[in-house]
Amino acid sequence: MKSIVAALLLTLATPAFADAAQSFHDGKWTAVVSQGRQEGTAASLLLSGRAQLAIAAYDTRDKAKALELIGAAERDFDAALAKAPTNPEAQLQKAVAIGYRAKLTRSPGLGKDARKRFEAVRAAHPDMALGWAAVAGWHGGAIATLGGFLASTMMGAKAAEFEKGFAQALKLDPTTPVHRVFYAMTLLDLDAGNAGKAATALQGIGQLPAHDGYDALVRAQGVQLAAALKTGDAKAAQALARRLQAFGTLG
Repeated sequence: MKSIVAALLLTLATPAFADAAQSFHDGKWTAVVSQGRQEGTAASLLLSGRAQLAIAAYDTRDKAKALELIGAAERDFDAALAKAPTNPEAQLQKAVAIGYRAKLTRSPGLGKDARKRFEAVRAAHPDMALGWAAVAGWHGGAIATLGGFLASTMMGAKAAEFEKGFAQALKLDPTTPVHRVFYAMTLLDLDAGNAGKAATALQGIGQLPAHDGYDALVRAQGVQLAAALKTGDAKAAQALARRLQAFGTLG
């Protein structure tokens, strides 16, 4: 009887965040949202927002629904920042959400807002690899979407920032699969002629550690893209990279 009571007390003492963290580790995005909000800590709200961005970017086929999810994620990030205003990951994820809205609504203003926020996080935390990768991805994505001239004149995007940023991110955090995969995808999005560089970036991608469900999702994309590159069909690999990236299959 005592053992049953002890087990019940242990269950009741377990914070909901432990469930949200485990669900995020397992890639159970819907569970993360409910569990993260139930706990209501800055950390759990951050996970809830990230889970909704993952659903919007990779599991949603309708633009209106994707925008709805992004908006809900932003509210979770805002709530997290209200509790922890200087949390750099919450600041960065808020910028990611704004960048996603910019992409789906084709808003230059939102795009510039996202870049400024990424740059602010990077400046305040120069040892944070994700800050460098975020800035680099913004520049590369803008050029891939608009072309070099328009991206430069309208948005201030620079190819040098793309290469420099990912080089620093990979130097600071060489084993995180997300940086390598996003670098390879953006290289291909920019030009199918970058297939060789993309293949080099993805060497051994399947052996890199996945710390959570998001890492695992992106690593699996990298494995798929690396296999496509090995066939030697650069155009097909480019098309796959564009489908795999966030909102790549949005209807």
